[in-house]
Amino acid sequence: MTDTKRRLYTQAREILADVQQKWQSANNSTVLPVLVGFHVRRTDYASHASWAFGSKLPGTTYFTRALNYYRKKFSNKVAFVVASDDMAFVRRSLGMHSDVYFSSGKSAFEDMALLSSCNHSIVTMGSYGFWTGYLAGGEVVYPDVWTRRRYRFAREMYEITGIGNFTPIFPD
Repeated sequence: MTDTKRRLYTQAREILADVQQKWQSANNSTVLPVLVGFHVRRTDYASHASWAFGSKLPGTTYFTRALNYYRKKFSNKVAFVVASDDMAFVRRSLGMHSDVYFSSGKSAFEDMALLSSCNHSIVTMGSYGFWTGYLAGGEVVYPDVWTRRRYRFAREMYEITGIGNFTPIFPD
């Protein structure tokens, strides 16, 4: 393992340990929460999704459904770790949830290491989110978006390839 990989992995583990400790403190619990990485792609992808696929990015309805899916699955013993290319947006959209924690957003490399070190994942659209979820293992919730043209991260692709740990949720 290179020094850079080792540093990123160590940093991700430290951040996640801190999230778990904060969650335990906030919930007066000795149980460790399940860690769910949540990647929200925004900025340039909104226009790209519209132009390339005739689709729109999932919004807060999808976010709520995805969060609640894992809350129910793990009896509210879950901490969500959010990273995005638009941290101001996700802080406004998700900041009211006490079980949501935010990446520092310093670099895409750090966010990749952080999200791929979680137990499960929530993704929006794009290849970066796909890879964070795929590398993390566990279950990956993705938006079951309608597209005018073929989209490689849509339900059809997961069914054709047999990737069974990706779960669709209707976006809006």
